Amino acid sequence: MCADAPARFAGVYAATTTPFRDGHAEIGEFAAHCAWLIDAGVAGLVPNGSLGEYEVLSDSERAELVQMAVFASMGRVPVVPGVSGKSAAEACRWAEQAAEAGAAAVMALPPTSHKPTDDEVVAHFTEIARVGLPIIAYNNPFSTRVDLTPDLLARLAEIEQVQAVKEFSQDVRRVAQIREQAPRLEVLCGCDDTFVEAMLLGAAGWIAGLVNALPVQSVQLYQLCQAGEFVAAAELYRIMLPILRWDADPRFVQAIKLAQEEAGRYGGPVRLPRLPLPAGEADEVRTAMQAVLKATRTDAL
Repeated sequence: MCADAPARFAGVYAATTTPFRDGHAEIGEFAAHCAWLIDAGVAGLVPNGSLGEYEVLSDSERAELVQMAVFASMGRVPVVPGVSGKSAAEACRWAEQAAEAGAAAVMALPPTSHKPTDDEVVAHFTEIARVGLPIIAYNNPFSTRVDLTPDLLARLAEIEQVQAVKEFSQDVRRVAQIREQAPRLEVLCGCDDTFVEAMLLGAAGWIAGLVNALPVQSVQLYQLCQAGEFVAAAELYRIMLPILRWDADPRFVQAIKLAQEEAGRYGGPVRLPRLPLPAGEADEVRTAMQAVLKATRTDAL
């Protein structure tokens, strides 16, 4: 990325949850949720990511969610669907569907079928790039068994369509390392409880999870960081951290859906193999959410 060029993926992008009811994806509820997030100021929508439980969606559900996100956005914000898959062919198929639906870009993990070599990772993204949409490479070594290190990202940056990385290694030092070794890529914070640190080191944006329950607060936190008001940002961040930390927990989907319910929004159940949170952990989520809502319930928010 050119030093003086505006960031393509600036702002808070919502990695959307998928609402289920009676065993089915509730597309109407999803559309209402997307509109609510946009009204609150999010900069973009990212359906069918890990938080969206993409692995357990049927093909028809996955396609409908992309189509509905584009429809619900009404051109107000870009839609960047997750297109991750076991093979390059599968990822390309979803990238083609995203393009046909009117998506602005796509987000992709490395192949999820096995632990690929670096050359195989590069080949995978090269194939997805043939579809023509900009790509956010998604680094989540906890779920894929492959780490998109700064060295490897420097290779991916040679692919024209790869324009950013969602960084979820949970090592905030990576932000500066990626900017040094792959300066063309925008670094997007992908882990809620490293956000302010990531912005301090030059992240361009945030693909967030708890934004599904706290959109206004999340946008305000981004705006404070973007304006360089890190003292005020740290004050708000400390209030939010107890709930933001759930984004890095393996049960983040359950926690974020429950947080939505506490915020008065429909979250709905998770789909197997995920199970609801045990009572004790569910109470922790509720308590953390209620504390944030109480502390931020002001005219400014």
